[in-house]
Amino acid sequence: MKIILLLIAITFGILFPYGSNYTFLIRYFLMLMLFFSFLDARLEKEIIRRSHFIILAAIIFLSIGICFLLKPFSIILAQTAFITAIAPTAIAAPVIISLKKGKVEFVSFSLLLNNVVIALLIPFLLPVLINSDSDISVGKVLLPVIVTLSVPFAAAQITKKFFPKIWQTLVSWKDSSFYILIINIYIATSEASQYLRSGLTSEIEIVLLIALTSAVLCILFFSLGWLIGGKEFALEASQSLGQKNNAFTIWISLSFVSPIAALGPVFYVLFQNFYISWELFKSHSSSKAIE
Repeated sequence: MKIILLLIAITFGILFPYGSNYTFLIRYFLMLMLFFSFLDARLEKEIIRRSHFIILAAIIFLSIGICFLLKPFSIILAQTAFITAIAPTAIAAPVIISLKKGKVEFVSFSLLLNNVVIALLIPFLLPVLINSDSDISVGKVLLPVIVTLSVPFAAAQITKKFFPKIWQTLVSWKDSSFYILIINIYIATSEASQYLRSGLTSEIEIVLLIALTSAVLCILFFSLGWLIGGKEFALEASQSLGQKNNAFTIWISLSFVSPIAALGPVFYVLFQNFYISWELFKSHSSSKAIE
């Protein structure tokens, strides 16, 4: 069902790009998603593993390396690949790992660590790596990113401490943040569609290349996670590295890079959901066979 909704959102964005008038809403929808994510975020010393920091390093160095690798061939593709690869762990990753009967606390710490560090690092990386028409500087990017991250975190912690009944209700609604992502996907695809129609002549070729790059990155990150996690945390590390917070990088793309760069995270959402659906189906089939 989720994959069908994603396909509908992308198709509607291409055919009916009216969502391009509402790109300013993407940031606020992202903050709402982060608020739901931070409601039950925990930071406990005993759940921290060395592999958490290897996952973080893999996201940072692979995204930079892929950007430099693709730059001689296509600046647009290099920018898009960097934005797609640098995305931190997805807000929904702990939910998915719980359905797979994995260790939720491992993924929860990855979620918190990766989102905070990468959000603070991106303002310093963008001016160096991205050749954009907009005037990108550390100061221009840093303040909006800090506000976008800190306001939901503070609101979640205040709700948890002072309004426990409301907090319990909101935690039960956490999964509904997926539908907020669907809206963001539609708006981002609409904006990219408008940009392609007005600004690019070889639109089909670049879209296909972006889709292919996103698919390769999806396979790479999920597979590498299995190796990083080892025998004990293979499943959890794969989820932490492979399932990405694309809503964050969609906002970064539209705000500081270009609408075409937003297509990378949009396609990545689709591919990661195909993979996750297949994994959940396989896991469900195995448990039924055991029963």
